[in-house]
Amino acid sequence: MLIVFTRQLYILIKAGVPLLKALQIIHVQLAAGKFKESLDFIIHEIQDGRSFSEALIAHPKFFSLFYINMIKAAEVSGNLVAVLKELSVHLIEHRRLNRQVQSAIMYPVFILLTATSILLVLLVFVLPVFTRIFQDLGANLPPATQFLVWVSNLLLRWGWLVLIVGALAGVTIFTLARRPRGRAILDGLFWRIPLFGKIYKTMEIARLCRTIGTLLTSGVVLIKALEVLIDITPAVLLRQGLEDIRYKVEQGKTLSAAIEETNLFPLTLVKMIQVGEETGKIAELFLDASEDYESEVSFALTGLLSLLEPVLIVVMGAIVGFIVIALFFPIFTMGSLIR
Repeated sequence: MLIVFTRQLYILIKAGVPLLKALQIIHVQLAAGKFKESLDFIIHEIQDGRSFSEALIAHPKFFSLFYINMIKAAEVSGNLVAVLKELSVHLIEHRRLNRQVQSAIMYPVFILLTATSILLVLLVFVLPVFTRIFQDLGANLPPATQFLVWVSNLLLRWGWLVLIVGALAGVTIFTLARRPRGRAILDGLFWRIPLFGKIYKTMEIARLCRTIGTLLTSGVVLIKALEVLIDITPAVLLRQGLEDIRYKVEQGKTLSAAIEETNLFPLTLVKMIQVGEETGKIAELFLDASEDYESEVSFALTGLLSLLEPVLIVVMGAIVGFIVIALFFPIFTMGSLIR
């Protein structure tokens, strides 16, 4: 919704329509809902004499601090068209990266959930039926079948405990994630996961570079841009690093030197920022860096998916195949037992 709103507003303002009239046109076209109610309130605020950015502040659910500061920079510079265009590009790229990550995660998660459900049905509902038949016939079960019987009995007897432990673990992780220190610990652990950790960190750095590049391009001063980044960055470790960077920049250090001392960002990014400081094109270099890191995330996700798909299929197929063979192998000898 926000992307469509921003794009429509950009087109109308570019065509020469005054801001208030453009907002009213968009408001008429919107379907009933919370966003339309918020836009109606914003229109009335502007009619009462407030600026566009001031009217947006009361609606943080739809308009982030980043969005508001971009609009505020546009009001100062008088170039709302260019800022709305930058906002549209930023929001579209942000959504594209999020959807790519979500689609990359959904496939393996779907396979794992499906395979786990099949395994639980076989172990909890199917295997006990076969076990009773084998016991009635007095069959000597092979080791593989005995192992499955043991796992099935374990689940039937202690499954409730597994659920409780899983629920407690989930609550603990959720509680830690809501606290800065706990979130920092979780981020640190997640960043160390092979493949996934590097992709996650690169994705966060890509978002950071695109956000600060967009802010600087729109005329927001560096210190203010860093303050906005601190407020909107979800990764605690990166946020702590940004706080340290802001403090050192305020004390007179260059941005590249402050970033290098955090040891959180790639050396290539530090070198690019140094070049930007020397040439006066730091905003453009941040945007170029964001495109490079977004491409890196895309390639990494594509490679990871191409690797995960066959591995998951083979592993899950092997597990299900093992269960099926262990279940039906004793049936092959059942005829002799009946005779």
